[in-house]
Amino acid sequence: MQNMPMQQLLTLTALTLATGAAHAGWSMTGDVLDGGAVVSLTTAWLAPGDPDAPFNLSGHSAVDVAVVEAAAGVPAYALDLGEDAATEGSVAWQTLAVAAGDTLRFDWAFSSVDGEMPDHAFAVLDGQVFTLATGPAASAGAFSHAFDSAATVSFAIGVVDTVDVLGVSTLSVSGLTLTPAVPEPGSLALMLAGGAVLWARRRSPRR
Repeated sequence: MQNMPMQQLLTLTALTLATGAAHAGWSMTGDVLDGGAVVSLTTAWLAPGDPDAPFNLSGHSAVDVAVVEAAAGVPAYALDLGEDAATEGSVAWQTLAVAAGDTLRFDWAFSSVDGEMPDHAFAVLDGQVFTLATGPAASAGAFSHAFDSAATVSFAIGVVDTVDVLGVSTLSVSGLTLTPAVPEPGSLALMLAGGAVLWARRRSPRR
């Protein structure tokens, strides 16, 4: 199994879970390419003469769906689409420490050369599967999830073939951030008032 670390960058307003060399906290298996600002995952198998080979991005083959399920933290068959069973794919995952009100966001784009089967691009939070896209049509969007309480959660993104292992599908993810909650107006006013009192005390002359 392929395992690679990923970097986390702290900004003034959000924790940017950036792609790029030396990531901290991420692992991945299958055909996953770290492009610096974008992480791309495919269902491409890599073998001499295999029709998937030209679409492979990382030099690592897609893996059996059982490996994807285990890495994503979901039970068997959780990545199936109804009667369409998942067969193989790729996944990247990590653990996040979140506070109440934090929001996880990212942009995603899905494409497929499988003109028949509805391959499955997904995100997983603590075992809950969120379908981002199903093939064969290309699509794009934004994912957003607000956390109700402080917790340590597992998070994964991935893409799998369904029914067969023919026709490569690709998921690309960018702009991955964990944004703290914005204080309510009343709470913000209290914070500002408290700061003003402290500033006034520091400015008052000593006797």
